[in-house]
Amino acid sequence: MTPTPANSDLQRVLELIGRRSTTDRKMGYAWMIVPVLPIAMATFIGAAVLGIIVSAISRMGTVPQPQNAQSALRPIVGEILALYGLAIIGFYLVLLIGAVGFYYLLDRRNRHFVRQRLLFSNLQHYLSITQSAHPAEAISRLGHISEDSIFSEQQRPAGVWAILFLFVSPIVGLIAAYDLTHDLNIHEELQANYQATLADAFREASYQTPTFSASKLHKRDPLLFTILSAITAGLFWIYWFYTLLKDYNDHFAEQARFEDQVLGLLKPSAPTRVCKSCGGNIPENARFCPSCGTQAD
Repeated sequence: MTPTPANSDLQRVLELIGRRSTTDRKMGYAWMIVPVLPIAMATFIGAAVLGIIVSAISRMGTVPQPQNAQSALRPIVGEILALYGLAIIGFYLVLLIGAVGFYYLLDRRNRHFVRQRLLFSNLQHYLSITQSAHPAEAISRLGHISEDSIFSEQQRPAGVWAILFLFVSPIVGLIAAYDLTHDLNIHEELQANYQATLADAFREASYQTPTFSASKLHKRDPLLFTILSAITAGLFWIYWFYTLLKDYNDHFAEQARFEDQVLGLLKPSAPTRVCKSCGGNIPENARFCPSCGTQAD
């Protein structure tokens, strides 16, 4: 049997909602190592250099003969070379971890934005086919919002930014963080507008008018965050990176709740009866209670 256009669009909507487990990936706070590790490494190297200087002064002061000064300097030179090697290794380790961290931040941003744009587009098309009200003003506005998102949510090539981070850090890190913060602000405003319009669109398509819970708008100021990171010598950068993890994680959770509401409207649960024996729910067409096995009336 050939599927109708409406059924095809509905199936596509359901598929896109099902993809969120792979596109809307939450990042754990173990990734806070990205901003913390450079500061920790710099603090350690600075303390080690200070320790070598103090140790050198102490050793030179206890040398009884000038000819013994050369032998006293040998272990100091060895410590300096060892510290230099450790600093080089730490430097590249910091860059590598930072590049991987920003790759995941940008990649999940891209995947989520693309999936949601496709979801909204297909949902709008499905409602436009099933609508019964004339004219369908809200459904038309949904299409306009989806079109606006194409221009305001351009892709950020995660791989390119990760490679640039290896060579132009921390400038690239600040630019990427600025874009991630700014993009989420725009994305959440578009989503709030879409959700408000979607409620009327469902009514035009003869569905029960839903009441969507208002999404939280984080509204971080990326320019202010950049200035604060600069004047605090990177200390504020730790908090900024924390907000990049938290805000996107929170947004994905809120998006999932919204999509579950949409899913409940498009595919309502099968009617159930209450089991007189255990109080559990029995599907309408079931002969026995799935909880206790009692035969249904």
